[in-house]
Amino acid sequence: MAGPPVAVVGAMASGHDGNVPANTLDNDLTTRWSAEGDGVWIRYDLGSAQTVGSVSIAWHKGDTRTATFDVQLSGDGSSWTTALARKTSSGGTVRHENYDFADTSARYLRVVGYGNTVNDWTSITEATVNGADGGGGGTCAYPAGVLNLANWYIGLPIGAEESPTNVYQPQLATYSVDPWFVTTPNCDAVRFRAAVNGVTTSGSSYPRSELREMSGTAKASWSSTSGTHTMVVDQAITALPEDKPHVVAGQIHDGSDDVSVFRLEGGNLYVTNGDTSHHKLVTSNYVLGTRFQAKFVVSGGQIKAYYNGVLQTTISKSFTGGYFKAGAYTQANCTNSTPCDTGNYGEVQIYGLSVTHGGDQGAGRTVDVADSAQLQSAFAAAQAGDRIVLADGRYSIGKMTGRHGTAAAPITVVAANRGQAVVDDGQLEVANSSYVIFEGLKWTNSDTLKITSSNNVRLTRNHFRLTEESSLKWVIIQGANSHHNRVDHNLFEEKHQLGNFITIDGSDTQQSQHDLIDHNHFRNIGPRATNEMEAIRVGWSGISRSSGFTVVESNLFENCDGDPEIISVKSNDNIVRYNTFRTSQGTLSHRHGNRGTFHGNFFLGGGKAGTGGIRVYGQDHRIYNNHFEGLTGTGYDAALQLDGGDVDTSGALSAHWRVYRATVAHNTFVDNVSNIEIGANYSLAPVDLVITDNVVSGSQGRLFNERKAPVNATYAGNIAWPTGSATTGVTKSADAVRTVDPLLVRDGSIHRIGAASPAIDSGTGRHPFVTDDLDGQARTGGADVGADERSTAPVTRGPLGAADVGPTAP
Repeated sequence: MAGPPVAVVGAMASGHDGNVPANTLDNDLTTRWSAEGDGVWIRYDLGSAQTVGSVSIAWHKGDTRTATFDVQLSGDGSSWTTALARKTSSGGTVRHENYDFADTSARYLRVVGYGNTVNDWTSITEATVNGADGGGGGTCAYPAGVLNLANWYIGLPIGAEESPTNVYQPQLATYSVDPWFVTTPNCDAVRFRAAVNGVTTSGSSYPRSELREMSGTAKASWSSTSGTHTMVVDQAITALPEDKPHVVAGQIHDGSDDVSVFRLEGGNLYVTNGDTSHHKLVTSNYVLGTRFQAKFVVSGGQIKAYYNGVLQTTISKSFTGGYFKAGAYTQANCTNSTPCDTGNYGEVQIYGLSVTHGGDQGAGRTVDVADSAQLQSAFAAAQAGDRIVLADGRYSIGKMTGRHGTAAAPITVVAANRGQAVVDDGQLEVANSSYVIFEGLKWTNSDTLKITSSNNVRLTRNHFRLTEESSLKWVIIQGANSHHNRVDHNLFEEKHQLGNFITIDGSDTQQSQHDLIDHNHFRNIGPRATNEMEAIRVGWSGISRSSGFTVVESNLFENCDGDPEIISVKSNDNIVRYNTFRTSQGTLSHRHGNRGTFHGNFFLGGGKAGTGGIRVYGQDHRIYNNHFEGLTGTGYDAALQLDGGDVDTSGALSAHWRVYRATVAHNTFVDNVSNIEIGANYSLAPVDLVITDNVVSGSQGRLFNERKAPVNATYAGNIAWPTGSATTGVTKSADAVRTVDPLLVRDGSIHRIGAASPAIDSGTGRHPFVTDDLDGQARTGGADVGADERSTAPVTRGPLGAADVGPTAP
């Protein structure tokens, strides 16, 4: 367990790309520090010497790639001691991972990055330095706590003769066996040991304690001529058997035999061609216990072998059925090595292990279907890498259960010609499956598309125009253990009955997690209902205490008039960003839950009745870099409603929970009927609001409208420009709310600050998580007030139109 957090007084780095070191200390997983190159670093200053025992790091895109890094400590910032060398992240989470080391006194902690399995960048979203935890470098129960073993099984030198013990996932996650497969005392490595008298497989006379690569629940099998396949092992060979002191420590295998291995014979370390041929002598004086990095890269019919990052040899090999192995494969037995007992063994310690596959794996099949029966047969037999291609025509669809692709080789169900394969009957449910893609289909059937207890399922470039006879949810993600699903680049249109375009649920207690909804076009939902007709609902009141980590980004909503809530968020830790809402009645509502983040959105009412912006309940929300213009709603539908509550910090989950600690920063409001409202409804006024650096300009009503006086609100750096019959609405000091013309200039459908605007460089700088503006331009110098930073840098985001989203978008 990590020790208590230690206060960090500052962060600096060897460099950055505009994503600055301070972003790793802002408690925001959507910001990051990034730098490119081998040996880039970020340094944390603790102010004075402290006893530290670990560091917790959250990696940018840490669920899709593995980072390699060192952790170093220093008392003076110039002389450094390496506490962890060539450590690797798990590759399985974007949350904090704790890296333990022996308790040490230090003022500075430095993370040195060596890129990741996708590119040469090191990117950290959050970091916490932790105090003493016992001094021993950590405790860990199982090897899976040190190495990412999600796609491996272990073969052991124990069990029945010619039938040694193999342990697969999920059992491997909580498995160890002393002394053959255990963690080192400091939890910095996993020890693999195989004695000469160990049990062997029927195909080998030598015992092994060795990992074998998997692809989900299937054994990995790839071709040397398709894609790129890489294994990196950070390891040390620590023991050799007597008489025949030979150990294999990392290998490539094909469908029948070893292809190439790192093999130590006494002090000679070789890369082989085949299982024994001494193709390349790497070193002739290897000393047991010396840590080194072995790396294989297989691509284009060639094997490239690296030692400590230096290319040693290239071997031409064309083979199929390929997979990697890592651990201790002792090349001795009781016929050639004595004593014949468990004290005579080979041993390898592995500190880091990563495998990646890229490019066209060529492992799947193309399955052409032309009718519904063929489609269902293809579902039943689908395997990793399959591409199920639907000819033009009409189909009835059914269930896909227990089918698993991989990240490199998903199961893809795709229209031969986009939009010409039409699902007009039946119900699709993808259940207990993973890495499945549905692409380019047109859906006109009358049943909900369900993703149940599945992960990494993707719906992309489809056209949804379902046939509705009564209330109908169109797409729903549900069930226990659902996560990392994606709905992107689709068109959803013409919904006129109750129900949602997209609903994200989960189990009875936990919302589906880490789902992504992006680049979709939602249009024409209505007429207005009192409830249950949102375009998107994320969570529900019964599971609103769970965290979803859902991201809804870069979508276009047009004429979405069905519900007072266009998007309804009902759980914790979700992000809604970079979306455009055009002439849509209602609001983006954080109805239940805490820690919502809403930034970079455009709300463009066009003067249409009932158009609104953002409404929130709950705690610790962040609302920044949003643009609100031409909205006519008030009360529930105001441009921004920091509403009152009818329960405080406990009560019915379906109630309106009191707002605490909402931060409203760097937003722009232009020509709305009602702009910032506080506490329009219910009895409990918001508490500890922070309202800073916003531009509010309008011709009617109160620009800042405290309909209930908030408790302990902080205003700072805002600009108000009331025209016509409008008033500022609050009496504040000039440094809290300045009444001055922001000199806005029309730019297409929105207004931006002009060249002489008093908003330029006049922000308070209170919020380190505001690193760019609504256009994606960096906030440089003194941040400008409002959502727009006046800049000549390239614009990477803006109000979305139909060409930017949906099936045909880039």
